[in-house]
Amino acid sequence: VSFLLTGAVQRCNRFVIDRPVKDAYNLCIAHDTENARKGGRERKSVEMKKFFALIMALVLALSLVACGEKNDNKKLMGTWTYTVDMTEMMNQEMAASLELEELTVDADFGMDLVLTVADDGAYSLTVDTAATGDSLNAYLQALTPALIESMYASAEQQGVSREEFDAGLAESGMSAEELVSAILGAFDLGTLLESMLGDEAGAIDSGYCTAKDGKLYMAATAEELANADYVTYTFNSDGTMSWTDEDGQVSSQLAPEEQELFQFPMVWTKQAA
Repeated sequence: VSFLLTGAVQRCNRFVIDRPVKDAYNLCIAHDTENARKGGRERKSVEMKKFFALIMALVLALSLVACGEKNDNKKLMGTWTYTVDMTEMMNQEMAASLELEELTVDADFGMDLVLTVADDGAYSLTVDTAATGDSLNAYLQALTPALIESMYASAEQQGVSREEFDAGLAESGMSAEELVSAILGAFDLGTLLESMLGDEAGAIDSGYCTAKDGKLYMAATAEELANADYVTYTFNSDGTMSWTDEDGQVSSQLAPEEQELFQFPMVWTKQAA
């Protein structure tokens, strides 16, 4: 800013303070007492021109800085969605719970995130509970065969054969598939979200953000944005927005398992207004 301001002052001085005025100023300094009052008025005129030149230079410098910064806040306004692929994590967790060496499920599980940015820069980050619930239900249904095998294996460890296990279920009026379906039907998405996020409604974070020069700054308050951490971003030609972490501002604050979960680039899709 100081470099731009200095250059602008020099340019404005050349145009605003023309040579005849400078000559008049020098003449006034050497003038006799009879014309001192007139010389005083000339000096004030020159000083006023210098003052206005400085003001013009400041305005020019600030405008150049503003033009130099690429502010993308208007593009950022709106609602964006991103799906965190949690399939591998769920497979590992379920395999450990079912005491299996590995588990492959013919379905994916994704947590749908929603980023909403208002015109004043206020943002909220939440989980789309409806979309995430649908994804989870599809995953759990695909998990049914593995759950049935796990039940049989547990029964056999206790000396109960598959046939005996099925016969016992039949006496209760259900099959192994129906038992698993009842277990999955009692599963509560809200409980899962609360255990993961601490909020049953799916609220993750809120605060203020600003996007400029390819960096998206996010903080709890607008006043903290100047010293906030950031992710680098680009707006793509297809209307999406990609988040990257070129400077490691985000990944450096994540635990190893979180780094595996939140993979960059994160590609956000803007929803129609």
